[in-house]
Amino acid sequence: MKTASLTVASLVILLAPLAAGAASSAYPELRVLSKDDALYLQQQSALDGFRQVAESRHKVDEPFPPLALFAYGKKRTEDLFSLNARLGMRYDTLATLNGAAAKADFDARSLILVPSQDGIFVTNPPRGWLEELMLSTRLADGKKPQSIVINRDGKRQPVWYFPDESFTGIERKYFLGMLLRLPVDVVRISSAFGWRNDPFTGKREFHEGLDLAAPDGSAVRAARDGDVLKTGNDATLGSYIVLVHVGGLQTVYGHLSSIRVIIKQKIGAGEIIGAVGHTGYATGSHLHFEVLEKGTAMDPVQLLAMRKG
Repeated sequence: MKTASLTVASLVILLAPLAAGAASSAYPELRVLSKDDALYLQQQSALDGFRQVAESRHKVDEPFPPLALFAYGKKRTEDLFSLNARLGMRYDTLATLNGAAAKADFDARSLILVPSQDGIFVTNPPRGWLEELMLSTRLADGKKPQSIVINRDGKRQPVWYFPDESFTGIERKYFLGMLLRLPVDVVRISSAFGWRNDPFTGKREFHEGLDLAAPDGSAVRAARDGDVLKTGNDATLGSYIVLVHVGGLQTVYGHLSSIRVIIKQKIGAGEIIGAVGHTGYATGSHLHFEVLEKGTAMDPVQLLAMRKG
């Protein structure tokens, strides 16, 4: 994904690190999420102050206060949404600060970072399609991020921070597992899902996928994180790949000129798995893309974020 030119706001960010030698985290650690913890009260007070400034910025261009980070040892019974409720924070803020591209990524963490402000955090450089989308969308809208460095998973990580930003509708659906990314960079549907006249015989037939026109050899990317269920060659689909995703959803990629994965291989969203071709039953170079839910084909357009990836 190509992003617009990046202009970074020049603002010093204080992240309140602990002294060297801290055992569990580089940041002050919240013991309990209640008024019995002085650090929790500090974090909540800072969050209230930030929101007052955010509200007043509609009238006066007041600078945001410094950002502070805290750590919290997440209990096994706690997940993203329970913590979002107890902290009174947006779940997208907690998720992006902790580098989670899906709820399950966040829930798998035992130690999380908690900020003193609402906003969106994007790793520099972006990791994965969701972060690329978050960055490019905001830069295209003229938003200016703050450039900060955080200690995440024991490593110093450069991050772009967009104060008071939330997920867009597409980002929210993708994070919650409701959307897929486009498997090719060229966005032109040459044949839609549904009834059509067969391009060879002219007979009426049901097309169970989406044909995406793209030049021969163009990269084909995984529409979502998943595992390679099967690969093969079929008289109709030609060279093809089937991926299986969380919840049992399957995606099919057909008419490929090459396959770059093997069965049982774990694949990340956006990772190149093959190349566009016209193998099998095809009149020209394109990708045949199917989405199967419990073995039944569904219209991929319902789940695709129709943006260039």
